[in-house]
Amino acid sequence: MSTRTYRTFQALIFGALGIFLLARILEGKILLYINQRFVFLVLAGALGFMLIAQVLLASRPGVEAHDHEHDHDHNHDHDHDHGKRSGAGLWLVALPLLIGLLVPARPLSTAAVDVRGMNADAPLSVRNGEGSAVLDIPSTQWSVLDWIRAFNYSEDLSAFEGKEVDVTGFVYHDIRLMEQQFMVGRFSLTCCVADATALGMVVNWPEASNLADNGWVRVRGVVRAAQLEGKWVPHVDAETVEIVPEPEQPYLFP
Repeated sequence: MSTRTYRTFQALIFGALGIFLLARILEGKILLYINQRFVFLVLAGALGFMLIAQVLLASRPGVEAHDHEHDHDHNHDHDHDHGKRSGAGLWLVALPLLIGLLVPARPLSTAAVDVRGMNADAPLSVRNGEGSAVLDIPSTQWSVLDWIRAFNYSEDLSAFEGKEVDVTGFVYHDIRLMEQQFMVGRFSLTCCVADATALGMVVNWPEASNLADNGWVRVRGVVRAAQLEGKWVPHVDAETVEIVPEPEQPYLFP
């Protein structure tokens, strides 16, 4: 492959990578891959790829040099590959783009929970005092992440007894639970989907067995502290369990 052709394909690949990332940002689908605080870095990377594409296009040899290189190759022995490049490296660079185009952007499902497990007491880090700040808003506005964080960093769990709960999440039937229980869960992304943690609250509901895994529900009721495998975790005595559509942003960001 001639240098001019090689640089052209390089530019097209880097340009396409930049456009792909920009499209994911504009569509909002980038948040299915990473934590929202890293979107700016992805934007910078996308613009960087497009700048590299421009530089590569500008650095291509002229048409005269390309023709001379072509004639030079034909006038020499084929073992002499001066000016020619292998396209194998281009496929390696294009691989992330191909995967992104061929694999649809979709949120993690309970299949990931089966592999990683569901956490009701995950040791979530606290940034800028958020662990205590969550107590300053009504408990009906807390997410699954907020409830678990509050339980993790409170020394007096009795303070939560009887507080109202209003959370939305996916249904997961954990083998550790009884027949009339299920977990309402969400995935928490600290950095990206590679480190996603499945968080769940135990829900007591007579019709739990009728709910399908992966279905999204809104659970309202009151909370109490109860043990799961010897650890104190939030349990919800549900008053209503309503089937709802999956939210546009299914992940929570600590």
